Amino acid sequence: MFLKTKCLRKRGLAVLLTIALGISYIDNAGFYSIGGNENNVVSAAEDSSASKAENIGLKSNLPAKAEIEYWRFTAKGTLYPPIALPNGKVMAVTSNSWISILDVNGKEVKKINAYSRLSAPAINAKGQIFVAGTGARLFQYDNAGNGGQMGIYYFKDKKEQLQSSGMVTDGEGNPYFAYQHAILSLSSAGEKQAALLPAGVTVKELAAGKSGVYALGGNGVLYAVRGNAVVWAASLAQTLQGARLIADGASGGVVLLAGKAVAAYEEDGKVRFTRELAAAPAGGWTSPVHLPGDGGAVVAAELSGNGIAAFRLADGAELWRISASGAAGFGPASLAPDPSAGIVLAGGRSGAVYAIDGSAGSISYTYGGHAAVPASGVAPQGSGRFAYASADKLIAAGPIRPVAITYAEASLKLPLDTRLPLTDKLKLSDPVAVSYRSDNTAVVRINGNSVITPVAAGKANLYIAVTANGYKGELMLPVQVTAAASKLKVKDEARQVTAAGKSFSVQTVIVPKGMPLTAGLASRKVGVVQSLQAIANAYQADAAINGTYFEAYGGIPEPYGTVIVDGSVEHIGNTGTAIGFTWDGTVVMDTLRVKISGGTNGSFTSPNNWYAYFINRTPAAGASSAIMFTPKRGAKLGFALGTAITVRKGIVTKISKKENASIPTDGYVLVYTGSEEKLASRFQIGTKVDYKIEMTNLDKAPVKWSRVHTAIGAGPRLVKDGKLAISPALEGFSSSKILTDAASRSGILVKKDGTILLATVPKATIKQWGQIMVQLGAVQAMNLDGGASSGMYAQGKLITTPGRLISNGLVFGTKLKW
Repeated sequence: MFLKTKCLRKRGLAVLLTIALGISYIDNAGFYSIGGNENNVVSAAEDSSASKAENIGLKSNLPAKAEIEYWRFTAKGTLYPPIALPNGKVMAVTSNSWISILDVNGKEVKKINAYSRLSAPAINAKGQIFVAGTGARLFQYDNAGNGGQMGIYYFKDKKEQLQSSGMVTDGEGNPYFAYQHAILSLSSAGEKQAALLPAGVTVKELAAGKSGVYALGGNGVLYAVRGNAVVWAASLAQTLQGARLIADGASGGVVLLAGKAVAAYEEDGKVRFTRELAAAPAGGWTSPVHLPGDGGAVVAAELSGNGIAAFRLADGAELWRISASGAAGFGPASLAPDPSAGIVLAGGRSGAVYAIDGSAGSISYTYGGHAAVPASGVAPQGSGRFAYASADKLIAAGPIRPVAITYAEASLKLPLDTRLPLTDKLKLSDPVAVSYRSDNTAVVRINGNSVITPVAAGKANLYIAVTANGYKGELMLPVQVTAAASKLKVKDEARQVTAAGKSFSVQTVIVPKGMPLTAGLASRKVGVVQSLQAIANAYQADAAINGTYFEAYGGIPEPYGTVIVDGSVEHIGNTGTAIGFTWDGTVVMDTLRVKISGGTNGSFTSPNNWYAYFINRTPAAGASSAIMFTPKRGAKLGFALGTAITVRKGIVTKISKKENASIPTDGYVLVYTGSEEKLASRFQIGTKVDYKIEMTNLDKAPVKWSRVHTAIGAGPRLVKDGKLAISPALEGFSSSKILTDAASRSGILVKKDGTILLATVPKATIKQWGQIMVQLGAVQAMNLDGGASSGMYAQGKLITTPGRLISNGLVFGTKLKW
């Protein structure tokens, strides 16, 4: 039946049901993947536990470790330690004026020339990034690189063109830097502030406190600075000259490390302790950092040696000291805490990076020795991944972390008439992307939604493997497929039903609760037609009924309603009501509305976001459209319009204009036409692509259909909770064939005990059809396509013969050929 609908093209980015973290695909080996966050690996290497232990001087009982390099970037000058930004991005700053924003793949997405020699940058908790420049200039940027010079500071005896110190931000997020004898800052109200030390006294070290900073002057005096004021000063003993500073975040005081000497001052300037270590560091200490997970300890490393040590903030006691064999010393600012991983990263002068487990006092893993010069600074990016600077090179790297994959059973025995979602009992030690593969697809298949489908009696193995970059892990699960076990049978029955004072001849087919079912697509594709009898035969169905509306009066016979097959949305209609079937046999019914939101290179925000508001629907010539085409469409798009983006295994492999593009079996094609064609510029060859699905109802409330494996959208709703519930116009219907006319009808209802009833009637209005459903015992019921499309099949024969070929239906049976 032809039906005019109101197409809802909403493009929100909320995510409730994730069909795939990236894409789901299958190749000739029956391999599926959810791998949207895979990265382009430049190089990878694994070390055995023994060789790793030898490299870093540890005992050989360490777990096996591995490493992976994600990307390298060459800057236009010597780099400072990088700044880690959200979504895997990085800010790189060079001493000779250049600032770059790099995406998750190391691609430079923004380049800024500050026209000033720059200092090391700093970021506060608000995401504001500050950099100091020549002549006491202050620059401020956001995560996207937007911003610029905030101003220039002036003070008595200022000299021009000198280099500012590195930037720090205090506990209130305010930036501080030093220039000559001035300590310069910006208040939370945006006011420039300057605290002046005695003329001729330069600042040797600067550390951020809870409020303000601590500065070590070249005259051996420690200064506490808050905004414009020096609040106290303390002359240091000779043993503390040239100390490294770190603020005690808990008390607001400051700790000093200088050779064998350790001291601390309280926030008010009182001495907390002084003590002497057992051994001096080779060449002095790096700038210390706080130990993650322990607010009472700090870590520092030797400038010229391999030693790394931890100290207690309360009294300066040395907690542990370990040797990072081969480090050749550490740069002054080469340590960085990674709170999410519970480690401290240390960049060695050898070019290696060490991950220090502070709680155990040991080295968890080491990366590199690949850089030709010292790793001058490290920025943790989460999940063990980090970026580190080495002269003009910025390298993103990290360990390959093992993921434990377990299943509740050691093996599976699966009857031919039973499908199974593997994720119900699958557990991963980390929430990462995995792929699914069967080694014998003639016996059992598995798709990207983890749905196991038996094909024939026999044995096979399923493999679940981690695909997320930086992780590894695999599980083999043996499967034995046995003969069908179900004894359920369908039954057809003609009924005379009185409704609204009229008698109706109704054909019914009773489907027992729990009988297997799926969506029956003509020739197993979206956009073609076939007889109901042929569809039933192809699926070896015991019962079948026509499904959603489709284009039946010329043009491509594509559906109008939403279609879900094996948990994947294969067509979006966003009109009317849908019926869904879950893995536990529950039937759900709602005004389902589906929305697709996409992202590139790990980001779902502008300018990386994209959308599609239809799946497998041909765009009209001259119209604007954003449509996804999956393998259920067939081998080709079937038209040549707009710009087509071909995605395979989560990667853009081809971009073509006005071409009847091929649809890969391991991916999909995005087509943009008209005014939407501008979205195509967000994709390049090699771009990593993900998408997510949001499901709501007509009231915009979330629809929890994550366990629905099969759904057909048609409508309108006829019965809700046992009562007549008909509102076709509200559901988006406008044709008189639905609103007022009498016609042949098909429908589906669910009884209180879970029994499903398929039904057809020769002629009835929608209101009469609803009343008939109530008489048939419906608790929930909805209308399906009707008119010449109305048809029903049971036990090898047509109960109601359609007057035309149809696009789709629902098929039920104990020996379904999935």
